[in-house]
Amino acid sequence: MECMKMLFYFIPLFCVHISVSSFKLTTLQNAFNLTSLEERMTNLEQTIERRLAVTERVIRQLLTGQADENLETLDVLALRSGRLSTAFSQVMFSAYKSSRESDISTKVTIRFDGTYINPGNHYHTEDGIFIAPVTGVYMFHWVIVNNKSSFTTQLMVAGTPRASNLIPFPGGRDSSSAMVIISVNKDDHVWIQIYGSSVYVYGGGTSYNNHQSTFTGILLQKA
Repeated sequence: MECMKMLFYFIPLFCVHISVSSFKLTTLQNAFNLTSLEERMTNLEQTIERRLAVTERVIRQLLTGQADENLETLDVLALRSGRLSTAFSQVMFSAYKSSRESDISTKVTIRFDGTYINPGNHYHTEDGIFIAPVTGVYMFHWVIVNNKSSFTTQLMVAGTPRASNLIPFPGGRDSSSAMVIISVNKDDHVWIQIYGSSVYVYGGGTSYNNHQSTFTGILLQKA
């Protein structure tokens, strides 16, 4: 009999508890704004996609130098063999003429056959020509030491004179220099040529008593 009484009192309490719990669950579900959640999730997905796109573009630029390169088609071996060095290394060279040369004809390229620095080997000592690896703004500087006559040197870019310098005849050894900042396209050939006849150009080693003619270039800003 006592058990029946206890059961009689327990069942209503149990039902009340279930009712309250159900009410709380129902209230929570109704209060939760599903539309707002979907909007937030959509906005989050769009933000992640934008950031991933920017990250991938930056990685492409760092690896290849081209923002539109497809990462899925990249050749890892090609990257290891030198494509990365072009993307990360500074473009510059500093060359000098190691020996004197006389009776040079007009429009002949001055061959600066030694280098102090030449990362990437974009300056070619065998013919005195620099080949621009990228489009950009470059600075070029050259010094010519002479002895016998006055003449002009020209900075040639892709076969066109872009700057010149007068080498005067002082009656003895002297030098003249020039510097220019210009835009150069990728694969343009750049060199210094003579404009005169029977020209004498000094050259020598790196010791203090030699007279050096030099040619220097550096990429200031990539296009």
